[in-house]
This record gives sequence, C-alpha cells and structure tokens, in this order.
Amino acid sequence: MASEEKFKTCRPVGRRDKNKSMNDIDKSVVPVWRYMSFSKFAWTIQNNCLWLSRADLLGDPWEISLSGNQMELVINRHPIAPIGALPRESAIERSSRIINSWRKSTFINCWNKSPQESYALWSIYCNNVDGVVIQTTLAKLNLIASQYSLHEVTYPLAGSNLKTPSHTDLVTKKRPMFSYEEELRIVYFDEENKNCNTEGVPLKFNFEQHIESVRVHPKSDSSFFNTVQNIVKTYSPGYVGKVLWSEMRLGPPF
Repeated sequence: MASEEKFKTCRPVGRRDKNKSMNDIDKSVVPVWRYMSFSKFAWTIQNNCLWLSRADLLGDPWEISLSGNQMELVINRHPIAPIGALPRESAIERSSRIINSWRKSTFINCWNKSPQESYALWSIYCNNVDGVVIQTTLAKLNLIASQYSLHEVTYPLAGSNLKTPSHTDLVTKKRPMFSYEEELRIVYFDEENKNCNTEGVPLKFNFEQHIESVRVHPKSDSSFFNTVQNIVKTYSPGYVGKVLWSEMRLGPPF
C-alpha cells in the first residue's frame, strides 16, 4: 500500500458546463444536500453537529475495499521473502490487516451534489414520511468540513485503477451502481486510532450560519411540517434560512 499523505480539500465539484473547467465553477451557488430521518435531523440541530459514521458501519461492505485487477496488482507487488528468512505475512494477510484497520479508523459524512432534489435519495434515506433534507452550498460545506477534508466520490468499475492504492484512493471510490448518489463526503482519517472503538465522531458546525434551507418530506402532513418549523425555532432561533416543503410536493395542474 502507498503511504498516506495528509488529506487535502477536494477539487471544486458540481455539474460541469462543457465550456468551463472545474476551477471555473462558482462554489457559492453549487447546492449540496443531506437526506435524513427526523430523529437524525433533531440530533443535528440540537447539537449543532454532523455525525461522521465509521466506514465499516455505513452499510456497504465494499467501502474502502480492494478487488479485481487492483487486488492482483497488490499481490504481484508484494515482496518475496529471501530464502532462509522467517515467514512474513502474505500479500492477502497484509492487505486484509490494512484495509480492516482503515475501515475502523475512517469516519464519513455523506452529501449529495445535485442541482435539485433527488427522488431516489428521498426514497432510500427517508423511506418514511418523516424525512428531512438540509441544503447548503459547496462553499459552506467546505467551511463545515473545517479541519477534516471534503472529497468527491467517483464510480469506476471495482478494481479498475491499476496502481497501489492509498487510503484516499479507496475512500473516494464506490461501485458504478451507486453513481446516482453523486456523493460528496466529509472524511476524518484517525491515523492514530484514537476513536476505533466508537461508532462515529461528531463534527461541530453552526447550523444558523451554514444551512440555507430545510426541506420537508413531500408526502408528510402539515402537522409534521409544523413540527420541523418549531424545532428549528427552538434550537436555532437566529436561523435566517427557510423551512420549505420538498419541491416534489408540487402536483400537476390537472
């Protein structure tokens, strides 16, 4: 495995105009979204924190994983023990040890970078009608990430990257069937393993300053909408953003 360098903030991200480079994108207007249940929303606003889940608890067993040609490459590059030397761990053993260690020392908070709300993400992450989305901009998400790092996820074929991967290589890759997520992730890599026995770590941020809007599930009722409004007024009285119905609530004219 390649030695890990300190994380750097990811390159600017968003939907790309064919006539613009990524560096030309105005991050102040690129919307980003986080879909969650009401209980997670309540915890977020009460604590002014985002929750970074440990990578091995995110629900995808392929998080931070080797496979295919990439696995073969790592095995082929593993040094052979000299004749007469004591046995050393095999390539598979070493890879397994490092990958499992990385999974338990990596903490992730996931966002969606899309110009509009996503029906798929409403359905998956808010499958009950008590779902909420918080929306901000890419520029403000960079501020929230603060001492941690913000990365854009890509969706190549598993194991198709023919180089010995670093931690950053693996934490920013998901399988192609997840491409609908258009994911950005805040990543904390606990290289000293201070938090390996915890399920996640909180990241403090200022809800009033950093969140631009709160969107309420399109299929919820007015009582739930009022509940969301009230909890925002209670825990973020200085909030100047808007609590809105999801745009998907709007029906056809006839």
